[in-house]
Amino acid sequence: MQRIVLSNNNEIVLKTTLSKGQVAKFNSLLNELVLKNGAAYLSIRHLHGALLTRSKDTAKSIVQAYRDILRIYLVTADELGVRSEHDFIRPIGVQLLLDHLATDRPQRASDYRASAALLTYIVAAHPQLAVDSSIEAKKLASFKDGLIKRLKSRHKVCQLTGKPFGKDHEKHVHHIVAEAINPALAADEDNLIVITGVVHDEYHAWINTIPGAEISRATLRNFARLKGYSLDWDKSMVKPVQQVINF
Repeated sequence: MQRIVLSNNNEIVLKTTLSKGQVAKFNSLLNELVLKNGAAYLSIRHLHGALLTRSKDTAKSIVQAYRDILRIYLVTADELGVRSEHDFIRPIGVQLLLDHLATDRPQRASDYRASAALLTYIVAAHPQLAVDSSIEAKKLASFKDGLIKRLKSRHKVCQLTGKPFGKDHEKHVHHIVAEAINPALAADEDNLIVITGVVHDEYHAWINTIPGAEISRATLRNFARLKGYSLDWDKSMVKPVQQVINF
């Protein structure tokens, strides 16, 4: 494989095994590309180009055949608030499908991988998607900053040790499940805990001594048990109140 070369204009030449006709079909994807909350959604109706089929119906049949692995990436037109008789799919779902097709149909593996590369370019190069993503990132950051301020104001004692905050015990807000592991929980109040800076540093230092350990709810519970700290912060362990019925 040749090395990737970047031109003086910051351009990379993409060589493909696809024909001009196959590449032209990709333009139809842009006709019904939907952008919402900084994410792109592709119409199932126009996947025949990316899936390298001659007809739209064949492409829809392929999606149906692999629906079990694609289910979490599929959304309806109603969910997106658009008018369409067809479902939509996240680009990552199409990438996953193309990877499976390359494995299941090795005779066309090169073409499926070339299609995946072109699809990645189309989504990455979409100017409005970049703008929308930037706007959503700013909204999320603003919301998270506000949430952290509210949590710091609400909590007067460390949620692990129970000790009051003060000059020597500054407030830190810790993500129970790391943002890198699950970005969707970055601004989830149930995923945030207010603890002292000392305990925060102690926790991270402890994790670094355990090979393969990750910042997760289970890891924090183990740390709390080991140190004799409170587990009241873990809302996932709250038992439902049983209703007593008198006959």
